Formats: sequence, structure tokens, C-alpha cells
Amino acid sequence: MADNRQIIELYSELAENPKKDFGWEKGLENAKAHSYKEEWIEKLPDEVWEYCAAVGNPFSVGDIPEGARVLDLGCGAGVDLLVATILVGESGRVTGVDITPKMVEKAREHAKEAGFDNVEVLENSFDALDIEDESIDIVISNGAINLTSCKESVFAEIYRVLKPDGKIYFADMIDISVEEGTCCSVEQSACCDSENSNEGEEDWANCVAGTLRQDELIEIIEKAGFKDVVCTGLTHYTTAETTQGATFKADKVPAVKIREKHWNKIFKTKDYTQVLWHQNSPEFSIAQIKSHINSREDAIIDIGCGASFLVDELLQEGYSNITLLDVSGQALEIVKERLGALADKVTYVCSDITTFETSKRYTFWHDRAVFHFLLDAKDRKKYFEVLHDSLEEHGTALIGTFSETGPLQCSGLDIVQYDDKKLKSELIDGLELVDSIEVIHTTPKETEQSFRFFMIEKV
Repeated sequence: MADNRQIIELYSELAENPKKDFGWEKGLENAKAHSYKEEWIEKLPDEVWEYCAAVGNPFSVGDIPEGARVLDLGCGAGVDLLVATILVGESGRVTGVDITPKMVEKAREHAKEAGFDNVEVLENSFDALDIEDESIDIVISNGAINLTSCKESVFAEIYRVLKPDGKIYFADMIDISVEEGTCCSVEQSACCDSENSNEGEEDWANCVAGTLRQDELIEIIEKAGFKDVVCTGLTHYTTAETTQGATFKADKVPAVKIREKHWNKIFKTKDYTQVLWHQNSPEFSIAQIKSHINSREDAIIDIGCGASFLVDELLQEGYSNITLLDVSGQALEIVKERLGALADKVTYVCSDITTFETSKRYTFWHDRAVFHFLLDAKDRKKYFEVLHDSLEEHGTALIGTFSETGPLQCSGLDIVQYDDKKLKSELIDGLELVDSIEVIHTTPKETEQSFRFFMIEKV
């Protein structure tokens, strides 16, 4: 696997000796070969171009508008960092990230020499960026991602920091060999161990061992939550007989759309009575609703209802003011068909909970297992803001999550386990945790899952 010490050693030497022959192209002629514009070359100090070891031109695959916030991942001595700064203008801002201290120092020097003050350069790991969620318009990179051993983590971080409509424009080395199952293929995972690779540490640093085939790289990017992932072309750049430079672009898919697609697929392709979370009779939830509602006309909302039988039992008990909310329109259609003539007695809302808006106020908020899927703090805060605004004064919310001894995943998705302390830390002003109860759910496969249900009151 990649050894950062070897990479840092090599690129520290490049920072100190840019004219040394490292066995791969660099310098001003390399920049011109990649069609870097003459106006960029003229605006930047001559010394900057000595460090241009670009494997491609990320600026050729998409526009960077004035005023944009750009992140350069693996900025090196700052060539692309400063070109991006020219493009965003004084109203924009560019952040560079690199793991090599001497490159970080060199990039800062070059930004100062160029007279740019809307640039910052961070010494930072690519898979743990010290950058706020959804704060970046465009991520660029040039020959750096192949140097990372866990590309899934890198693209997960890129997804996190990009705004909902954010984009990636990058150039990188790819494996052009025809042999299947090369080092770090998707089957082995990009987070492969050194025993899975026949390549030495030096081959990682020289952009050989860490390369993936084009299809493998695209698959990882798509799984990270991106759409329209395209290899826009190959470049002249090579580091070995089996590698070649290539340029890529992709658009971020908002998390809401990812959740919608995932759950629609589940309810289209699976028997909902056999999924692990299914309950033939939601006895616990019914008991809690009965004990906290005074009138059968009080408003109840079931968050992430899926195809649950809760609504069937509530109708049988005579409750008449029921709203079902789910991100999956497919799940709601299943419920409507199952209810038959009773379907018109229920209100249906197809929405992600983080974007739900209503003027109605509910007496009881029921969520058996949505909140624990919210991995981002921003989404969790939005959830409780929606809850607070939707609940009547002194209304009650029952939220179920996997407990601290429960599973770590559900339906192939990661979840967050909760105990009282952790749940309390997420609550916003105006909401108070009044009770919590552990409930053991027996799945259709006769296995057990530990849930914890939290009773919350609007105060």
C-alpha cells in the first residue's frame, strides 16, 4: 500500500530541486503540452512553472467561474492553485491541500510572489480534510489521487466538502494494462494491503502502483455519490508502460437524491415483508401512541414510514388524522395499494425529512428508524429543526435508532448508534429528552436487533 513517508521524501526533493530529472515530464514545456493558456503563464512567476509535473489539464474539462470557492487537492508547489486563483478573481477563494510540508511551504511562497491574498495552503491528509461541509464549489486535482491508498475515503471527503451542486475536475494517472485484477482493483478495494501488491513503495510515489483502470476509478467516484462521471480524454503523460494520464469530471448528487434512489430501489426489488426491519405488528409504537394521545383526531405523522403496518393498525384503532412521510414514492404506493378503500383516509408526503416543510402541527411524531441514517451533523440539526417546527407545543416525538449494542448498518447503509447522552447532544433548544427504552426487534429471519426508542417533548 502507499507509504506517505516515501511520497513525502520524493516530493520534498522535487520541492528543493525542481530541475532534477525524476523520470517524468515537468516544467513549462509540460504545461504548454497540456494546453495551459499563455495568459496564465505570463501572469505567474517563471519559477512556478518549473514545478509543473501536471499529468493533464483539469481546467480543460470545465469552467471555473469568477467568485467560486475552489479546493486543489494535492496542490504541490501551487501551479494549478495559482491558475485557479486567476480564474476565480478577487471575489473568489482557493484552498490548496498537500501532505508534503516542503510543498506546502513552496506553494505559500509562490502565492505570495504572485501577489495573491485570497489563497490558503493546508498541510492535510486527503481523507480527513480540515474543511467545512458543503463549502467548496469545485474540487480540482492533478496527479495526486492515485498516490492515495484508500480512494473511497478520498472521494467521500470530496463529496462532503462540495456544495450540493459542486463539481470535480481532475487529471490523474490510470492503468491502461488489459490485465484484470491489478493492484488495488475494486474487487480488492482501493484500500488494499501491501500483501496484495507486487509493487514497491517507490512505484507508489512515481504514480504507478496506485493507479486504477478507468472503469474502476469511475465506479468508486459514482459510489461516493457523483453522477455524470466522465473520462474526458487521455493525455500524453506516462509514468510506466502500463500508465497514462487522463482527465475526468463529475457532478455531486445531493444526499437527498441518493437516499431517494436507494429506498426506491429497495421497495421496487425486495419483498418488504422479508426485509430485516419489517414488523408484522408494531405493538410497541401503537402502545406509545395510545399513551400519549388524548383524542383519535389528534395529528400523527409517521416519518420514514416505508411500507410499515403501523398505519393499518392506527386506522383499525380509529385514528383519523394520519400523515405518512417517506423519501420513497414507491413505498407510499405500496401502502396505498395495500390499504385499498381506506387509502383516502391518510395524507401522503413524498419528501426527505431534511427538506420537509409544512404549516400543519402534529401531536405525535413517530420515527422508527430514519434518524440513525443521518450521518452528517448538518442533516441531524435540520431534522430536529423540522421536528421542532412541526410539533405542537408539548407534543411528543418517538424516535427509534439502533442502540449502542445494535447493528452498525441497515439496508447496506451505515448508521449512527445512540444512547441517551449521544442523543441529548444532538437536540436543539426547545426539545427535551424525557425517556428512553430499549426494545429488541426480532427480524423476519429470526435474528435480533437492539433498538433504543427516545421519547422527546417540545417544551
